[in-house]
Amino acid sequence: MNIEKVILSTSKTDSTGCGACASFKADNLQHALARLNGVSKVKVDEITGKVIIEYGKQKINLSKITERIEKLGYQVEILSRDEIQ
Repeated sequence: MNIEKVILSTSKTDSTGCGACASFKADNLQHALARLNGVSKVKVDEITGKVIIEYGKQKINLSKITERIEKLGYQVEILSRDEIQ
């Protein structure tokens, strides 16, 4: 299976600046992405807003992942994209 690793930068579009909320939002985002069929690994850094995702290209594509992130109320930017084995 072809696995791709992508690093994204995210920012909440309705940011309230609540420090305690950042951890909850990161956990919520990580959980939502981990539930997508084809996503094998997700790591969300609540401080930097970076998201590292590994996924099987045969099961899901990057546009579906970024679409899900945007539906959760985040802006997203692709920082890097690499195929791994």
